[in-house]
Amino acid sequence: AGMTIGAGLDVRTHAKLRDAPGMFREDWYAGTMTKQRDGSEPKSSVGELEASVLEMLWDSGELSTPAVHELVGKPRGLAYTTILTVLQRLHRKRLVTRREQGKSHAYAAAISRTAFAERRAQSLASEVMALGPAGMAAFLAEATRLDPEAVELARRELAERE
Repeated sequence: AGMTIGAGLDVRTHAKLRDAPGMFREDWYAGTMTKQRDGSEPKSSVGELEASVLEMLWDSGELSTPAVHELVGKPRGLAYTTILTVLQRLHRKRLVTRREQGKSHAYAAAISRTAFAERRAQSLASEVMALGPAGMAAFLAEATRLDPEAVELARRELAERE
């Protein structure tokens, strides 16, 4: 078996689902739920760059702003201020924690990969259910076409929860 990431998906399956046309958006992380100050949970999009920063924090633990820029920003040719803005946005969404570290800040993921994947799955489920029975059937058919093993794994996990 390959290396697994959030929700027990292997990297290859995650990439297939993330990049699949049709039912899955190009922005795999859009719609993630984060609690707001009033306790409500409105939708909050997490873009590709924000997702890359979260992945780096999950993999590396706490990192300073310069370290995140070195690991995520520089390879993409991004300015330090771009990475700083992304980290500030993730902090506002309560997806990362922040503490002062000298002249900079240190950031760490505030939510696990699993919890993030579960929230994303809940949001996706709501979207698919809104499509009605035909939309749900089309979604399941496409998911099965993309990765029958992942669908079978999901069915077994669902059966265990019942």
